[in-house]
Amino acid sequence: MPPTFFRKSALEKLSTPEKLDQMIKVTGPKAWIALTAITLILVTAIIWSFGGNVKTKLNVVGVLLGGEVHEVVATSRGQLIDLNVQVGDQVHEGDVIATIQQPELWQQIEEAKALLEERKYQLKQLESFGSQDSRLQGEFISQQRSSIQLQIGTQRKNMEFLKNQLETENELRKRGLITTTQLVNTEQQIEAARNQIESLKAQMAQTSSQKLNLDFDAEQKRDVIEQRIAQAERNVAQLNERYEVQSNITSPYDGEVVEVLTDAGIIVGQGTPLFKLKNQNEADGNLRGILYIPSQDGKKIKVGMEALVAPSTVQPQDYGFMKAKVTYVSDFPITQQGMMTSVKNDQLVQGLIGMGAPFEVHVEFEKDPNAYSGFKWTSAQGPEVLINEGTSCMGKVTVKSEPPIAIVVPALKKFFDLY
Repeated sequence: MPPTFFRKSALEKLSTPEKLDQMIKVTGPKAWIALTAITLILVTAIIWSFGGNVKTKLNVVGVLLGGEVHEVVATSRGQLIDLNVQVGDQVHEGDVIATIQQPELWQQIEEAKALLEERKYQLKQLESFGSQDSRLQGEFISQQRSSIQLQIGTQRKNMEFLKNQLETENELRKRGLITTTQLVNTEQQIEAARNQIESLKAQMAQTSSQKLNLDFDAEQKRDVIEQRIAQAERNVAQLNERYEVQSNITSPYDGEVVEVLTDAGIIVGQGTPLFKLKNQNEADGNLRGILYIPSQDGKKIKVGMEALVAPSTVQPQDYGFMKAKVTYVSDFPITQQGMMTSVKNDQLVQGLIGMGAPFEVHVEFEKDPNAYSGFKWTSAQGPEVLINEGTSCMGKVTVKSEPPIAIVVPALKKFFDLY
């Protein structure tokens, strides 16, 4: 066989098939690179499982509020005649913003005024006719007193005459010129005159009492009428004040009208909301979130937890979430009425109440003066849009943060039924 028929390498392999004189290559460079990469991955996974951090988040929905929103309500029942506000109007405390017709109260005021005029007319009659009657009665009493005084004078003169006669008759009796009967008769006349004088004095005292009673009765009648006039004036004043309060609705706050809830011509009841007013005293940018979470997860949220909120006007896929902190968690699931107290929008409440009786959570957003919106975002600067109150939102609240190993071990125990 010619020597050139086989290759040299083949001949060498046939001559030394075991190649015991050459080094054996177990792995190549590519295998070492793959092994090193796998080792690094395993070491990194082990380190991350103990030193890493996995967050458990709960989804929430809610609304953004920027200050207190108050409902201005009717203070009485009646027909709404005027409603002097529109959305966007600036209202000041004490401004008359609505008028409610009060026909019954107005009728009461007219009746009270008529009664007051009647009392005043009675006083005028007393001052005119009553004074004249009192004057006539006073003159009659004065005439009586004068007549009595004349009678007293006459009786006194008569008694002096009888006394002198009695002295004369005593002398004559001593001489035996007259009988004892005549003497006794004169004494009886003197006693009768004395009794008559005392009776006239009593009549004089009685006329003095009549004069005092006459003056007292006139003064008392005047006082009674004046008291009735004062009471009627107070009643008219109270009814007028009540009419002003019930017919003229004033704003109890300074603020901006954000929603009108009724219109002129409507019959409203006491406490019926007329419009919503945003309080201007709230600081600008004091935006906060009112979030609601299902009742089964409500107790998992605590004050101070981290929250991420995305307004409905912003796409979180593009700009991320607004950073916030939980500041309040309700102790019990909130009712629809309680939600209305916070949100003050029945349509939003109807949409939120679909999850059942949720827990209410308040969050405050972190400020960033360099951001266009004024708040911190999970992205660099966030969207270049203003975040307004009244916007619905969704988000997440971080309720737990733990290393991965704390999740893996319970999962393995559960998988192998080691509990």
